[in-house]
Amino acid sequence: MVPERRKQMAGRPMSYPGSEDNNEKVDAALSRAVHQLETAVREQETAANRILSLAERLYDKAPDKATKLQVEGIMEACAFQDLTGQRIRKVTRLIRYLQENKLFSTADLPRDAPRQTHRGGLSQEQVDRLSSGGKTGAG
Repeated sequence: MVPERRKQMAGRPMSYPGSEDNNEKVDAALSRAVHQLETAVREQETAANRILSLAERLYDKAPDKATKLQVEGIMEACAFQDLTGQRIRKVTRLIRYLQENKLFSTADLPRDAPRQTHRGGLSQEQVDRLSSGGKTGAG
């Protein structure tokens, strides 16, 4: 099945009944996906820079070496931002390539993907769950 799909993609743009409408839908969906990824990278960079800035202040005022080591750990943990940013940018480039070369159809798009409605970051409950290793409750 994969070799057959590759032949379809390599030789010509896929066309289906009503493909112009499908192409418009796919193009719009891909544009939204690229925009969302770019926004995520920007927000991630902003957050990581804020964390680093605050951590630097804490480091400068740290009362002892042990505290400085802990703050350094926070700063090192922010390296995730650079790696994930690179990965997200690669996906964005792939989506743009697929979009420009019309290598997608609406049949390829997820129909039941959850819509993101909450834009303010994680809820306190989500943060608590993450920091407790997925456990819930007080115990």
